[in-house]
Amino acid sequence: MQRRALLPLLILISISWGLASCGPTSVSSTVRDTAVPATSAATATLPVSPSPTLTPTHQPSFTPKPTSTLSALPVVKPSETPVPTPAFTPTAPPLLSTTPGEGLLLSLGWRLDANGHLTAGRVIQHNGQTVFLLASLGRTVYAVGPDGQVVWRLRTSGPVYALSAVDDRWGVAGDDSGAVTVFDGTGRRLWKYDLSSRVTAVHAGWQHGVLAGGWDGRLSLLDGNGGLQWQADLSGPLSAITTLRDLAIAATLDGQIHAYDSTGAEVWRFASDSAVVDVRPLVKGEDASILLSLQDGRLLVLDKEGSLLWQHTLGAGGAVLHIADLVGDGSPEVIGGTGGRDPVLALLSAEGQILWHMAVPSSVGAITSLDFDGDGPREILVGLSSGEVQAYDQQGRLRGSVHAGLSIWGLQEIDDGAALVLADVVAWRLESSPGPVGAPWLAPPSMVAAPPEPLPAGVERAQGEAILVFLGDVAPGRSMEAQLARYGPSYPWAGLGPLLWDADLAVANLECVLATHGAPLDKSYLIRAHPRWGQTLLEAGLDLVTLSNNHALDFGYAGLDETLSTVQALGIATMGAGPSQPLAHRPALFNLRGVRVALLGYAAARWNGSVDVPATDRLAWAETAAVQADVRAIRDQVDLVVVVLHAGTEYAATPSSDQQAIAYAAIEAGADLVVGHHPHVTQTVEQFARGLAVYSLGDALFDIPRQAAMQGDLLRIHVTREGIAQAELWPFWIQDAIRPQFLDDGQGAPRFRIIYP
Repeated sequence: MQRRALLPLLILISISWGLASCGPTSVSSTVRDTAVPATSAATATLPVSPSPTLTPTHQPSFTPKPTSTLSALPVVKPSETPVPTPAFTPTAPPLLSTTPGEGLLLSLGWRLDANGHLTAGRVIQHNGQTVFLLASLGRTVYAVGPDGQVVWRLRTSGPVYALSAVDDRWGVAGDDSGAVTVFDGTGRRLWKYDLSSRVTAVHAGWQHGVLAGGWDGRLSLLDGNGGLQWQADLSGPLSAITTLRDLAIAATLDGQIHAYDSTGAEVWRFASDSAVVDVRPLVKGEDASILLSLQDGRLLVLDKEGSLLWQHTLGAGGAVLHIADLVGDGSPEVIGGTGGRDPVLALLSAEGQILWHMAVPSSVGAITSLDFDGDGPREILVGLSSGEVQAYDQQGRLRGSVHAGLSIWGLQEIDDGAALVLADVVAWRLESSPGPVGAPWLAPPSMVAAPPEPLPAGVERAQGEAILVFLGDVAPGRSMEAQLARYGPSYPWAGLGPLLWDADLAVANLECVLATHGAPLDKSYLIRAHPRWGQTLLEAGLDLVTLSNNHALDFGYAGLDETLSTVQALGIATMGAGPSQPLAHRPALFNLRGVRVALLGYAAARWNGSVDVPATDRLAWAETAAVQADVRAIRDQVDLVVVVLHAGTEYAATPSSDQQAIAYAAIEAGADLVVGHHPHVTQTVEQFARGLAVYSLGDALFDIPRQAAMQGDLLRIHVTREGIAQAELWPFWIQDAIRPQFLDDGQGAPRFRIIYP
């Protein structure tokens, strides 16, 4: 994207955004989280029999700093940030190579197919029976009995992003409508409190109440009856909560860690220069400290006065954490797992010594520990983005593995020596017994990291040409949002970047509301992300996004307006939606190296007034007469007219009759190119006497666990004053639902095909 070289004649900017149902899909199988971190408590461990001693070789040195305290107020104002002290930085030993240990039998027990991506799970005891609580983006909390049968379902006001529970008493869910909902062990709703925007973390039981917060930028303590005890202002969106005996600890995506006492007075604050992904208590006897995972790959440990004890850069992105006393000596160990292109699993002492670390096959999504084989020592259980669950001993030796099918976001110990596995839209019971071992549900093709430079002969830019690039559906919400929090907004685009950044104009469909405000519609699937993740559109090199789609009003006009203002503040143009119908229909106009280009965006008219989109004149609807009138009105003023169409049937390999009808009408009226999306899969291409229709580019940044939905196309167009000179399709696979990477042509280069002329 060479946006700095663009000379927009007129950027028609209207507001609207959203897309297809975009829900989970049933996936056939042989057998069958950075979800926002939920609250953490010190991990309870059972005594274990002796095993090899893990002994630190050196201790960190630190100097505690005094902190300032505020009086409790209805809304607590922040205190001065203490200056971090010098910290011990451990030296990592060489990477271990994976070696086999004594074999451990692992198998899959019962399976639950959820109605949306699973974001959190808790194992509790209710009336002496094990109950599994599962949170879903399908607006549901499930209670599952020990046999895997659903005992009850709790319908929530919005997709559930946070979950906590107190055994035999009550649980609490935080959702995208802003509701904190407390329920008893039978699923009966006890009370609800509105925080006005998405709840990203809840913690049940501290001071006999509920700590909660999220996009409202506050930490709230609610009493057992739902009354507000106090609220404290934070520096940004809440990412995680934990507690020590007398402190509530809140972490934010702006890199701040706040500590409050029981009255809501801020005791201390620690500032990092990276988003905090997770926070956990690190308890050793009477001593307690706080473990942080940062987006830049560092682990930090603070003492309970807020001073830095030690830090270590573990790998790429925020590490997944688990704390357990593996040896049974009263001193906990820290297990951390990273992602990215070189994922690592590491074991550290509570004092910061790195005991071992090793490469693992794919990104670590979850970690827990338990005594699987009943011999005393606890095994380390690791869930990977590939869907594999691996078991390691304390020395880092691989003891067994099983495949849960899809990317693993959560692992929880069950008190009977089994584990709960959250694998995308599926939950499993994992046990040490004979049984099914599973298999991958998706089969990634061979990929290359990025296009070569220079590009292959035949696709390089010719003299006098401008380059346009189009992607399909881009949605930095749902599970992608959790991954952006973990890795940062530039992470998805390394694979496609060279072609995106080289283009004179890069265009995509924004399949996600970027807003903290607005009430959710009552529909099956809602997609929105925090406005901060609009930055990923900029990192992709996008110059223009279309907002006319079936998710544009997921959070009403307030969500639509905030999305428009968010995108425009980034310097990215919008089309297909606006404050009025005329503005929704206005073209976006660009002068690209002397080539005048007009783009128009539309959504299928069948959605107007549907469950997905309430009747509105603020979107541009793909009605034949209107499309033709818009094309004819601009045709003589530009060299190229492009119609971008959000329409069709989800997962259909060929275009629907309404897609074709609009494409034919647009090209008949003078359009040179029709580009489509919404089906979540790629579709066919049709060439006309004077134009080209590419009916669906599929997804580019999305998390639908279907084989076909993981493969999309990048459309690259060479244009001159005479029109389209050449068009190419570059297929890619969405690795880990967030990293699109070009397919390998068999010789180590990206695959592509010329589709025009």
